[in-house]
Amino acid sequence: MAELPTTYKAIEHALDQANVVKAMLGLKPVTKKLRNPEPDELLLQMGAASINPSDIAFLQGNYQIRKRVPAVPGIEDSGKIVATGQLLDAKKWLGKRVSCFSQQNKDGCWAEYFYAKPGEVLLTDERLDAAQVTTFFVNSFTAWGLCEIALQRESKAIVVNAAGSRLASFLYQLASMHQIEVIGVVRKQSTAELLKASGWKHVLLENSTAFSAQLKTLAHKLLANTAFDAVGGPATRNLLNAMPADSEIVIYDGLSNKFLSAIDLLGMIFENKMITGFNLNDWMAETDSLTFETAQNTLTEIILTSKIKNAVQAAFPLTEIKTALKTYLGNMSAGKVILTF
Repeated sequence: MAELPTTYKAIEHALDQANVVKAMLGLKPVTKKLRNPEPDELLLQMGAASINPSDIAFLQGNYQIRKRVPAVPGIEDSGKIVATGQLLDAKKWLGKRVSCFSQQNKDGCWAEYFYAKPGEVLLTDERLDAAQVTTFFVNSFTAWGLCEIALQRESKAIVVNAAGSRLASFLYQLASMHQIEVIGVVRKQSTAELLKASGWKHVLLENSTAFSAQLKTLAHKLLANTAFDAVGGPATRNLLNAMPADSEIVIYDGLSNKFLSAIDLLGMIFENKMITGFNLNDWMAETDSLTFETAQNTLTEIILTSKIKNAVQAAFPLTEIKTALKTYLGNMSAGKVILTF
């Protein structure tokens, strides 16, 4: 094993800013001291890190995970394990390539090195390319967890907004494997056409004047009793008001940055409708090892067979973090932007 350096480069976030441009401009490169891992820690030499909507929300101070600032952002990455704590099996970990997901109150992965606990990393299939290893965690496992909810609710059909996202594509694939019909909701006609060309049967435009009526008719016809909401705000209201009785809206993101309002409270009371939240951290903590392994293997095969992959639109070195963020914010639907080291 090569000798490790004494310092490493990282990107540091010093102050939450509601304005995303100000938040981005406030990022700065820093040099940090490389320490030995704690007894239960792994030290990763980073290969790449992805930029997610959650990272943007974190910079704005809108995310559920708060860190003591200044702090290094970044929740999803890939790398090679170069050192292990004394309580861990070095033979199992050293030299292995892993995918990592971490939302703890500590420095994140926009750095040349990252300290992780074993529960934050996955040994990955060698057949996966670097881009897929880097972006493996968030979209695919969130989709798996959401699909589990639909199965538990014995849903014949589900509604998914922000259906042009890569996460929605994973969810569509998983739902189709269980013969669950999917109603996709998108903002652009071009996105609707792409989804239909890829096999989606039911796609609605949310900015159409007929949208609410169309969604209500289709949701009732297909018995869609579960909806997965990545937007929040008025979008949640529109979903809830259109769904049949005994429906559940599961919110897993808040892309609109807007509060819920004008909810049909009588519908919730007399039609037994409800709104719940999904947090990937909680799902991981509550999932047994066998289920998690099944999820990992199934999702890996979905990617390897090209049924769906996490699209990567661009890659930038860590030193060009601001350009990377501008590229991602300019067209988030085009795919992930990754940072390389």
